[in-house]
Amino acid sequence: MTSSFDPVPEPDDRPATVAPAATGAQPAAATAAPVPYRPRPSRWATVFRWWLGLSVVAFFAVALCVFLGFQHSDFAPLRIVIDDDSSGGITINGLSDGGRALLAVGLGFVALLLLLLIPLLILLVVGSVAIAIVCGVGVPLIVLALALAVATSPFWLVGLLVWLILRRRDSHRYAASATMVA
Repeated sequence: MTSSFDPVPEPDDRPATVAPAATGAQPAAATAAPVPYRPRPSRWATVFRWWLGLSVVAFFAVALCVFLGFQHSDFAPLRIVIDDDSSGGITINGLSDGGRALLAVGLGFVALLLLLLIPLLILLVVGSVAIAIVCGVGVPLIVLALALAVATSPFWLVGLLVWLILRRRDSHRYAASATMVA
């Protein structure tokens, strides 16, 4: 079902295939069936989809590693003394081999997530600064130019009228036969 805002179908742009032998009243040359308009995604859209998918996978992998890491955590050598301000620190010696591997995989996914998010954050900051500069400098300059154009418009009109009146006519350069109607 099509509605009034659907685009007009265009001819099928897929490569032609050899149709089986025509039987009965079917013509030998098949006509191209109209197909709905399908815009091809740009390369940037494809890159963005891959980036977004990889970011989501990395985020869920980090969340899974953190969730499983809490189950494997047994920080037995942890030593914290508050009054004398002594801290033994947290070591991974209390972790099993699976916990250490999980920690390494989690750190790898955190690094991947940071590699994916830092360019986006830089792009957001640069874009925000560019928009702020355009709005802070460009818009007032445009408003000033429009105000000056409106304020000086009578002078521009007088100058145009004087130029139209005083400009030289170039019709005397041509021979009389070139300007006469035949």
